[in-house]
Amino acid sequence: MPEIIQQVQKRMLISLARIAKVMNIQEGDRVALEVRDGGVFIRPVSWHDKSQEYFWSDEWQQKVKRSAEAIKEGKVKIFSSTADLLKELGEEDAGDHSN
Repeated sequence: MPEIIQQVQKRMLISLARIAKVMNIQEGDRVALEVRDGGVFIRPVSWHDKSQEYFWSDEWQQKVKRSAEAIKEGKVKIFSSTADLLKELGEEDAGDHSN
């Protein structure tokens, strides 16, 4: 069911608290507003899309950095098939896992 709110001044809407709570929008967060299909679409964003927040965590960024360093140092292996990769990983059942 849509949330009904009241416009009190030009460009100012009040009582978005319930929507913000459901969408986990905190004070200071950024939101993108898009007019479409006769309405307004609100999407939480940061300097990146908030749904991608995990990627920007310290833990994930360390993994990305280690991967980039390994690639730069040539510490990579290329596999011609999923079965070859699974054999390298010691998978017992390295049968046909092609997509």
